[in-house]
Amino acid sequence: MFSWGICAVDVLVFEFLGLAMLAMCVVVVAMPCSRKPSSRIRYE
Repeated sequence: MFSWGICAVDVLVFEFLGLAMLAMCVVVVAMPCSRKPSSRIRYE
């Protein structure tokens, strides 16, 4: 029972870290994309 609780916590932490990494990647990719259109509009 105790070991199962530890495994459950490890899985939750792993999932949280995975989601956090995905969120960071999405933000890093989305930031330049949101800035570029404004510069493109000026050039057009």
